[in-house]
Amino acid sequence: MTQLEQTQFAYDTGRFYQTLAQQIGNYLHQNITNISPRELSILSDDQTRLITYSNTFLSLATTLSFDGSDVYFNSVTNATAQITEAIDHIQSVNDIITLTGSVISLAGGIVSQNGGLISGSLVSILKTIQSMKNAGANPESGGEQT
Repeated sequence: MTQLEQTQFAYDTGRFYQTLAQQIGNYLHQNITNISPRELSILSDDQTRLITYSNTFLSLATTLSFDGSDVYFNSVTNATAQITEAIDHIQSVNDIITLTGSVISLAGGIVSQNGGLISGSLVSILKTIQSMKNAGANPESGGEQT
């Protein structure tokens, strides 16, 4: 990965985390009357963590690289579009909490240069997204059809 590609990845990832934090804020605004105080607290804290990681990625734009990072960063890049789309179609507060927790773990893996944590977080994210899609396609499960 060239220095320019590394910088672009960090910038794009920082912007992704900003967007995700905004989407969580939108979800909270739209569903505030249906969310328990505990869920509200969890999501508010997660939103703060996402903003913090966004700032971290933007500040590490020129130094965020490690052996094998190309493979991990490509996987992260491929997953971000799916995550962004999934957030817009979430039907359950538990889904958003699960997805957000995995995305926060993913950020921790990237910042700490821990390939295992990156991979594990991506697997968790993709399983959650697939579960959400399955629930959306099956009205009896409580999700909406898309």
